[in-house]
Amino acid sequence: MSPSSAASRRLHPRSPARPRARSLSAALARIVRSRATNAKFIAGQLRHGPRGAAEFAETVDRLVDFAETTGAVASYVFDLLFDAYVTDNVVRNFLLRENPAAAAAIATRFDAARRRGLWHPRRNDVDTGLRTLMQEAVP
Repeated sequence: MSPSSAASRRLHPRSPARPRARSLSAALARIVRSRATNAKFIAGQLRHGPRGAAEFAETVDRLVDFAETTGAVASYVFDLLFDAYVTDNVVRNFLLRENPAAAAAIATRFDAARRRGLWHPRRNDVDTGLRTLMQEAVP
C-alpha cells in the first residue's frame, strides 16, 4: 500500500456533540494556515530568539515528514510555509541572526522535499532562494 492510497481521517472536535471528519490533507493544510503561517504565531516565535528559530525548523521538518510518510501534503501548503519562513525578510533575517543552523535545516528540508517530488513550487525562484539561504547560514 502506498502512502497516498491510505484514506486517513482526523476528527475535528470543535463541537464535541457533532465531530467533523476531515481528510489528513485538509487537516494538515488547516494547521499550517491557522498556526504555522499565522502572523501571531510567527510574532511569538520571533520573541523567543534561538528557540523560536528552532521551532520554525521543527515545523518544516514535521511537514516534510508528513509528506514523506503519508503523501497527504499538497504543494500549496509547502508554498505557504516557504513564503512565511524563507521569502519574508523579517523571518529570514531572524533565522540567520538567531539560529543559522535552523535556517540551514529549513533550506535543506525544503530542498529535499522539492527534489523528492513532494513539493512542486509555484515560484520559479525557489532553488535560488534556498541556495542563498543555505550560503548565508554557513558562517
